[in-house]
Formats: sequence, structure tokens, C-alpha cells
Amino acid sequence: MMPTMLQGFESVTTERLLLRPFRDSDAAAVFALHGNPETARFNPSGPLRTLDAAKELLAVWLSDWAKHGVGYWAVERREAPGVVVGLCGVRHKLFEGRTVLNLAYRLAPETQGSGYATEVARVAVEKARRHLPDVPLVAIIHPENTASLRVAERLGLKFERITDYEGTPSRLYVAE
Repeated sequence: MMPTMLQGFESVTTERLLLRPFRDSDAAAVFALHGNPETARFNPSGPLRTLDAAKELLAVWLSDWAKHGVGYWAVERREAPGVVVGLCGVRHKLFEGRTVLNLAYRLAPETQGSGYATEVARVAVEKARRHLPDVPLVAIIHPENTASLRVAERLGLKFERITDYEGTPSRLYVAE
């Protein structure tokens, strides 16, 4: 079943990338991204261990689209459609007792350093500001994840404070 998407969050094309909502058939791609120790290095819960765990995570993301019309996108290169190389987007999340839009971006190791994270995260922030201006947008980033911290700063997100996120002191960035 295709969820009803919030206008503006349908499939998006950037200069180099295709962004589309995840589908049921993307479980293997989710596992490849979240099961890789390198891409999950700064994830407080560590890498996913099984394809079933990836299917459970994917089900959460699909329910985001169904409930809110917005969620994480699968990221594909324009020159290689159909091959998922990352995820990016915003999803509603209960954080410290309030609903926020959590900005996330995670890309396959072979794409890191390409600027893709900044490219896709910029689109996510712009669309969130335009279509969901009343929901605060945050990025919760491990303090040693310097590449992710740079992306947040390039996007103009402001460091607010250190917060405990799933037992890990993390840097909280907010969109103004």
C-alpha cells in the first residue's frame, strides 16, 4: 500500500540523486546500511544484526509515511536508479517529551566524501521548513561523528546543547 504523502515530500530529484519513500522491498538495502559496522559506528544501538531487524526498522519507517505523510527517503544515484546508497529525511519522533522532526542521513561507505549527505539533508530541511514549519527540526549527533557534525553546520543548524540520547551523550542541533 502506498502511503498518502504530504505534498512536497513525494519523490524528489536533486542534481545527482533520486529520493523516494522506502518500500517493503527495501529491507535488504536497509540491512546493508544499518548492518554495516562502518555506517553504524555512531549509532547508540550499534549495527543491525539480522535481516528481520531491518524489516522491523523498515516497518517503523513505512508507518511514518502512512501516519504523517513524511519519513525517511531511500537515496539512489541518478545514474544508477534502483540501487539504494543511503537514507535521508525527517520523521516525527517523541524526544524529551515533545514531538520533533528528527533529521537523519546515512550513506554507504563508498559514497562518503561525495557531498551527498549535505545535498540530501538540505532538501529535507528545506521541505520540513516549508511544509511542517510548526514542528521543531532537530539533528541528534554523536560528538565524534565529525562528518555528520559538519553537515549539520553547513545546513545552518545551531548547536543547542549536549543531550543524553539512548545512553550516549550527543550533540543536539536545531533548525531556527
